[in-house]
Amino acid sequence: MAKAIRKFINPEDAINLLPEGETVHTFLNLGMCLVGAGLDREELISKIRSVGYREITGSTARSMNHGLALWNAGDKQCDVLFVETDMDKLNKLAPEEENKDE
Repeated sequence: MAKAIRKFINPEDAINLLPEGETVHTFLNLGMCLVGAGLDREELISKIRSVGYREITGSTARSMNHGLALWNAGDKQCDVLFVETDMDKLNKLAPEEENKDE
């Protein structure tokens, strides 16, 4: 099985993926539990600019319309913030075929 290709993006591309609205849904994966919350758009934009990594997610998170993951070096898996995305914009920037395991 081929290793999935990881795709990292710059802050402006990540911001462009956000859906319209004053709040954007996010979630953390805490082991067997997903914890979700709406974040204020401007607060989220600030986080996007300040984190170390902005990564396109794999098929599971994308299937839930959360195609962006935000994290910093040294973070545990439970610290990764999954962010709701405009899927049309995401599929233009990074078609899912590029991220699938073979």
